[in-house]
Amino acid sequence: MSHKQIPRLGSAIASTILSVFSAVSLVGVDKAQAAILNYTFDVEDVPASGFFKVDNSSLTGIGDESIAVSEGRAYNLILGSSFEGSKEYYNLAGFTASFYQGDFLGLNGYGYDTGISEYISPPDEPGGPYFFRREGRASWSMGINGVYPLFWGYTEVYITSSYSEPYFDGRRIYYDTPVSYTLVNTEPEPVPEPLTAGAAALALAGLSWLKHKKKMAA
Repeated sequence: MSHKQIPRLGSAIASTILSVFSAVSLVGVDKAQAAILNYTFDVEDVPASGFFKVDNSSLTGIGDESIAVSEGRAYNLILGSSFEGSKEYYNLAGFTASFYQGDFLGLNGYGYDTGISEYISPPDEPGGPYFFRREGRASWSMGINGVYPLFWGYTEVYITSSYSEPYFDGRRIYYDTPVSYTLVNTEPEPVPEPLTAGAAALALAGLSWLKHKKKMAA
């Protein structure tokens, strides 16, 4: 390599260093906006509540966007805990969180539950044995109507006993029931410091330049 080419090589290395540093810095700025959003929610007139988390690092803030829920639970959605085998809670992981222009609107998802409770009295009781059975089933969904977060659901309890004909009890329909969401915490994502990453790039480029000088001197 001629002496005339050495300044050009030095200039190219310097330009590369600046490009790498700028790119790393920009990545650091973008990622600094990323966070884990923690929400709680309550359903009006339904003893239902819960929490969930979403990672907003993929949001662009432009138009309609959806993000998968990473973690979450919903409690007491319609059927409740009085039935054996019914769900203690619903796992909300995989539900989608809707955003518009970067603003959170609400959850989208659905669930189904069934459960049974039975009672059989001992044969030696007066009038025994007495049999009683409650079968519960329910379905529900959460979504967005325009910009309004809403809940829909249906529940019914089917009762049979040794003294009565089967009949339905406690049938109820939930339609366009409002859901309120509260942002309770924002956890920043751990990201590499731009200056640290830039310094590493400078160091690597410097080592390459020293190796080149040593090779030329040999």
